[in-house]
Amino acid sequence: MKLYHIYICCLALVAQTTLWAQGYEMQREKRISDEERVVRGDKLRGYRILPEISLPEQINLTDTITIGTHHYLAPEHRSLGVAYTGNFNSPWQSKIFFDRVARPTDFIYFSSFQGMEYRPDQAIFYDTKTPFTFVHYHKNFKNVEEEEVLKGTLSLNLGKKINLGTEFHYAGAEGFYNANRSKDARYRVFGSYRSDRYDLWAYVANDYYRISENAGIANLDYLLNPDNYSNGRLRLSSRDIPTRIPQDILYNRLRSGHAFVSHRYKLGYRKKVEPPTDSLKLEEEAKPMIKVEDADAPEEPQKKPKKVLGEFVPVGSLAHTVYYNKQSRRFISRTEHEVWSNLFGTPSVELEKKDSKGNVTGKYVLPNDTAALTTLHNTLSLSLLENFRPWVKFGLSGYLRTENTWISLPNRETGAYRDTDSYFSTFVGGYLSRLTGQGLNFRAKAELGILGKDLGAFTIEGDASSSFKLFGKQFGLSADAKLLNMRTPYFINHHHGTFGWWDHSFNFSRRLELAGRVNLDSWGTWAEARTATLQNYVYWGTNARPHQHEGVIQMTMLRAGHRYKVGPLCWDLEAAYQISSHKTAIPVPELTARADVYVDLLLFKVMGLQLGAEGYWHTSYYAPYYHPTHQQFVAQEEMRIGGEAPLLNAYANFRLKGIRFYLRMYNVGEAFMDNKRLSAHLYPYAPMNMQAGISVDLNN
Repeated sequence: MKLYHIYICCLALVAQTTLWAQGYEMQREKRISDEERVVRGDKLRGYRILPEISLPEQINLTDTITIGTHHYLAPEHRSLGVAYTGNFNSPWQSKIFFDRVARPTDFIYFSSFQGMEYRPDQAIFYDTKTPFTFVHYHKNFKNVEEEEVLKGTLSLNLGKKINLGTEFHYAGAEGFYNANRSKDARYRVFGSYRSDRYDLWAYVANDYYRISENAGIANLDYLLNPDNYSNGRLRLSSRDIPTRIPQDILYNRLRSGHAFVSHRYKLGYRKKVEPPTDSLKLEEEAKPMIKVEDADAPEEPQKKPKKVLGEFVPVGSLAHTVYYNKQSRRFISRTEHEVWSNLFGTPSVELEKKDSKGNVTGKYVLPNDTAALTTLHNTLSLSLLENFRPWVKFGLSGYLRTENTWISLPNRETGAYRDTDSYFSTFVGGYLSRLTGQGLNFRAKAELGILGKDLGAFTIEGDASSSFKLFGKQFGLSADAKLLNMRTPYFINHHHGTFGWWDHSFNFSRRLELAGRVNLDSWGTWAEARTATLQNYVYWGTNARPHQHEGVIQMTMLRAGHRYKVGPLCWDLEAAYQISSHKTAIPVPELTARADVYVDLLLFKVMGLQLGAEGYWHTSYYAPYYHPTHQQFVAQEEMRIGGEAPLLNAYANFRLKGIRFYLRMYNVGEAFMDNKRLSAHLYPYAPMNMQAGISVDLNN
């Protein structure tokens, strides 16, 4: 029996122990994991803004990684299964279909950086009584393959109404393979003003990525049979593995600069409340004493105390939101090389060679693709707020949004980089929600495109949740649904590049998604079922071109997780089973699983320690190939990936008051078992390496 078979059996044995572990008394000191939330009282509050209706939604801020510090920045933290290109800061795609975005943006080149850029609906605004500072630093113990991350957030209040802050993220990685370098620099400056009548939230942000492209491994036998190439060495270096582009001569560069302003004026009234008891007593004492000889005088009628104005109660709001975003992409090499045509096929654009007299002497290929998208959104909304009266159990909002878009693409004749297209769209929509109820809570949204390029597009989505006790145990139930009729993104219809030049007119695509979830909090268990019916689905075929499947594709997923602890022993298990009715359009592994087993200890009564190992595994499937020319994951039918040894990591997390630090050995399984370590077709995981990091939360 192979070692990874033994590992899987051990995980199954750990899962079986939950039958007797449910009644065991948990460790005396309650710890908070990074998946649970911490409410920091009134010292620090966080808000997200619903961009369409400019309503703030208070969120519970995550504790700065009490458990799980080691994978805070790892690709595997983004989803249950992840495909990426060997560099932790590289393009990636979730192997779980329902973890991908349901509605792709027009500028598709950012789609392989999902969750790694600033977005208005995910931006956090703060309200803090003391300055909040959070810093995280990560580094590996390599010189040539160095990777380094520094990120932080600073927020402070100027009085009760004004908050200012900034956050930044810098990541630089040389990569473990040739021509696998990446750089990421992002920042956001934000502020807010909140009063009884008027609220304002605003930020400016920039995202920048520079990714060197190596097009994958040139000879997979270096991974499958490394002993044949090690020349007697104990281990083959990742730099010795040839890549299809051997040098750092081709790269993709992405930029996104954006600004967001949302403000609203609230309509309402001030409550009339009884004056404090102490003030009534002082008023009575101030009255003159009645003399004895006037005892027979008629009594003065007793006056009722006057009510005073109390807190402001908002009834409704009128809001305006502006969002501006300018995105650009450049795919470029400054070196003429025969590898371009060998890798990417017949070029669509060739340059002319000329002699000193201007005569054409031949042609050559040199990638230099450009694309840009500028968008301006304006939204007006009117809202009736929840709970301004005891009998008002829900909130209701309506909005009108206009979207103006300008596109820049190269011209085939001149090669000029200029505005080639523009369009506009107008939408109307509404929200209905109940978020503060004791029983059933829900939210629903409907939106319809009434003018412009998105005429006829619509969105209907909603979710509902409830919790109750059964047999003394706490249960939670939730469900969500969405129905989308979407225009195909512009840069799927139109791509003008050195390798690939097309102008399509795909039909609108449709998506009906239904899901239900149950949470058994007392047992640390949850499970969900999800299904999607897709029509006119657009996918990237084996020829690296977009295709539209006019029929129906059915996606189904069952997913469950379990987290528990017995004394110091803890485990966190999760698995997903997926079925795709069209494996070329949507290739996914049928079974994907993750296991994290660790001991949680308290050293010297002050330092927390989590010492453990985690594993990621999935069944074999035709994993997609990342194509550098348009930065999409495309279908392939050459090789199945997965089904063998899992990706294993060992780690140690430490916590001392507001400081967390960790040591992590990534891909430690490579030391004692066969590991082909392929993440996507031709793209491997990083080899075994030691990493360290520290997080400091000065607000704790």
